[in-house]
Amino acid sequence: MRILLINPGYTKGFQLFSLHFPPLGLASLAAYLRANGHEPVIWDRNVQADDQAPRPEDFDLVGVTSDTPRFPQTADIAGQVRSAGVPVVMGGSHVSFQAEEPLASGFADYVIRNEAETGLLALVDSLSQGGEKGLDQVGGLSYMDQGEVVHNPGSQVIQDVDRLPYPARDLLPMQDYALYLKGRKATSMISSRGCPFNCSFCASSQLFGLKWRPRSPESLVDEAERVQKEFGIGSIYFMDDNFTLDPERTIAFCELVLKRGLDLNWFCFSRANTIVEREDMVEAMSAAGAHMVFLGIESANPQVLKALNKKITTDTSVQAVDLLKQYRIKPMCSFIIGDVHEDKAGIQATIEFARKLAPEIAQFAILTPYPGTRLFEEAKDRILNIDWSFFDGVHATMRTDKLSPKELERLLKRAYISFYVTFQRLISSPGKLIWYMTRIRHLFA
Repeated sequence: MRILLINPGYTKGFQLFSLHFPPLGLASLAAYLRANGHEPVIWDRNVQADDQAPRPEDFDLVGVTSDTPRFPQTADIAGQVRSAGVPVVMGGSHVSFQAEEPLASGFADYVIRNEAETGLLALVDSLSQGGEKGLDQVGGLSYMDQGEVVHNPGSQVIQDVDRLPYPARDLLPMQDYALYLKGRKATSMISSRGCPFNCSFCASSQLFGLKWRPRSPESLVDEAERVQKEFGIGSIYFMDDNFTLDPERTIAFCELVLKRGLDLNWFCFSRANTIVEREDMVEAMSAAGAHMVFLGIESANPQVLKALNKKITTDTSVQAVDLLKQYRIKPMCSFIIGDVHEDKAGIQATIEFARKLAPEIAQFAILTPYPGTRLFEEAKDRILNIDWSFFDGVHATMRTDKLSPKELERLLKRAYISFYVTFQRLISSPGKLIWYMTRIRHLFA
């Protein structure tokens, strides 16, 4: 079968730095479908012009991915495809937990929930062998049957992620991704699936499971070498939540990078406690080209950290940021404001904490109840309006006890201005300060 996979354009939330990453989820699905005899094509609306888009009529099936803020756009795309008479399958974080929405509304014929490789292949095989027969055997599939939404049991989770083919980057316009790290052209990679931490505001543990499934160091270095040779890539963004969950794996990766003489700069996500507990890992990371590490600091308030189920303390966060700086690795830190019981003074304390930590980059967001999270279930009665396009971390979407939505949005703007627009930045780098101010204005336009 010929399958068109579409990546909708990103919303402005979380896009302060306007980084458009290749859609590796779709590229992984495409590689898996191709390895099993099908013909996938990827269309990324972030970097490819609509007037050059493939015609849905030329395909047997069209798949569209969606996170929560992009769902309205995804539904519009899917509706246009279905009006052309082509069946639509949706996937991604939003519809994995809200499958009834696109099915009952008529935007989609099928939804593949959660991890999609095996489920999508089973659906495509079923359709290619005669249509509707066998749909009840497709794991992770949701669909309509006689006016009712049917949810099949979950699809088979791939335990050995090393056996997955590398993402089909050859189906993407790699030259159009203006992605850089430390002055070098960069791309993204995924080193693991699953998350055991189950933070209340994050759906990752539900989407990919609580069990962490890592790729081997050899697989990671092999892929890094491949993208370096094929696309002139000098830097890698490891975009999974838990790159350093197993410090021994991280150290082995670093040793292999050095052994092969791989000239590489890289970014990854970690946790403050992991950094503090394993200085030897941080030293190895620095030696092997780690340029920046993302830490979810979230709050200066211990009660908020407990409510978010972060399992860290502010003291640990201070130590982690200091240790990264000691080894010349730039910290990038995220902060969340707007817990349901938080007041203005508590948010201001988090802003001041961010300034005290002084990471290279700070990302601030309003606490948002995304579908699939425990927060979504706990805060259902507080949600102000189900307009998914506002679920972007920039808009207040739920009622809190002490602050209005407008107050929260003003405090978010204050957080960004307070952190980035400083006299020190004006003195040290006026050009960079102007760039930050331009991006902040775009974020809140």
